[in-house]
Amino acid sequence: MIKRNIFMLILILVLFAGCKKDAQNIPIVNTGILVKNFNFNNEPFIGSDFVFYASTGIGYDEYIIQNIDSVIVGTNVSKLKSQFTTLNDKVKVKVNGKLQVSGVTENDFTNPVIYSANLENGEVQTIKVIVNVAKKAVTTDKFIFINQTSYSESEVQDIAAKFGGQLKKRVAVGLGVIISVLNASSANVLSKLNSQLALSLKYDLPISIKLDAEIWWDYRPDLWNWWDQSKSGFNVANKDNVEWTDWTNDSAVKLGWLNWGSQIRMVPSPNLMSQKYKEAWKAAITPCVKAIKTWYDGLPSDKKFLFGNIVVGWESSIGVSNHFYPNGNSYLNQPVTNDPTTGFNIAILPSRGLQTLGYAAVKTAGIASSGTLTEAMQTEVVRRHLEDLSKTVNDLGIPRENIFTHCGGWVKGETVYTAAINKYSCPGWSYYNYASDPTSDLTAMDALSKSDAPYWGAVEWLLQGSKTQYEWVTAITNALAKKSRVVVIYNWNSINTNLNALNAIKEINK
Repeated sequence: MIKRNIFMLILILVLFAGCKKDAQNIPIVNTGILVKNFNFNNEPFIGSDFVFYASTGIGYDEYIIQNIDSVIVGTNVSKLKSQFTTLNDKVKVKVNGKLQVSGVTENDFTNPVIYSANLENGEVQTIKVIVNVAKKAVTTDKFIFINQTSYSESEVQDIAAKFGGQLKKRVAVGLGVIISVLNASSANVLSKLNSQLALSLKYDLPISIKLDAEIWWDYRPDLWNWWDQSKSGFNVANKDNVEWTDWTNDSAVKLGWLNWGSQIRMVPSPNLMSQKYKEAWKAAITPCVKAIKTWYDGLPSDKKFLFGNIVVGWESSIGVSNHFYPNGNSYLNQPVTNDPTTGFNIAILPSRGLQTLGYAAVKTAGIASSGTLTEAMQTEVVRRHLEDLSKTVNDLGIPRENIFTHCGGWVKGETVYTAAINKYSCPGWSYYNYASDPTSDLTAMDALSKSDAPYWGAVEWLLQGSKTQYEWVTAITNALAKKSRVVVIYNWNSINTNLNALNAIKEINK
């Protein structure tokens, strides 16, 4: 009967150790443990992050109290002040005969410390206290980033509320951020970036930053407006900064189209090899990368994991994210409702079923200036562009393992997949059709086999349709297989009420 009572009291203590502080004054009868609520909450490097649990020792009057999750590697535990409460004021607590005062007396916990709890009647309970310090640092190996929708603090709070802070998680959940560096003033671009970096630190959520210089560049008509003298930025020479439909700039485009579920009329597709365009994106990206590095360098050692990566490119390709209908310039001054909507076929290369683009970039790069423009020529232009982006970021002090490309690739066997590969970054692609198992995209895996990068990533990913929690777990696990370090889920509003998706992420987030 005595043994049963002791067991029940220990069980109470174990449950009680994980309770909130305002719920810890539960009475314990005299036959139980004499010292309770043991913690190091006032120690800055331990605090309340490491809960201490009790278990029985060899005898019924012997106990062991220890933290289950190891304190961060390298923590100095030689002068710690433990906190505890005693069953009543008649209990005296000693270590090696020295009276202990809660929160005051220091002890060296490099090795287990034996406390003795003494009653006036001579009863003694022995309590071995162990502070487990990790032998090596817990490192975040992989990331699940969730691309944001509004970039507001309330949205970040919502993500944090769902998954909590990510310190000491091997697979961490974090924030996906897109910064279109040519679509706002430099001040506004940096303001958005810095606010997101601050939120990452505030909520202990890692961050992935996509630096887009391709899709949205509306703010820079000084680069693309070559036809309208009444609008800002007009310069006939801008013909050389946009794409052409033939080998001369007389065929320069005035607009383009993008279809992300519904069609969007765009400003012209950039000539990826234009010197002025390169100078513009380098001038816009450089302060962003410097801000990220300054932020990272200022993080404490246990928060360095918050910097996930920088992603360059955005499904980089030619004629897909900004495609062009035959005679497309004729629609410029017509209502959007008159725009064509048919003919686009992603499987027809190199035209994608519409008007072939890439002439400007191919000619500017010195690859060809006449004849038939080929898929291989387009691929080489995209490869050079992504390599230039990656090298720029790398030269600014960002390690290769923290730089990912986001290359296009949709059709089995198409060569643009290989444009993701360069010596300054890790390759990344989008996954929708292959979301359940990105490794089954054999064209991407074949390209990956040619890379010596330490990692790769599913840098745009979403499992679509009605799926079970098990299917979500399996799909995310597959997306993080074979040296994949990152999966970026598009977008928070697509999963924030999907319990199967949320529970799957929580299951993996350990």
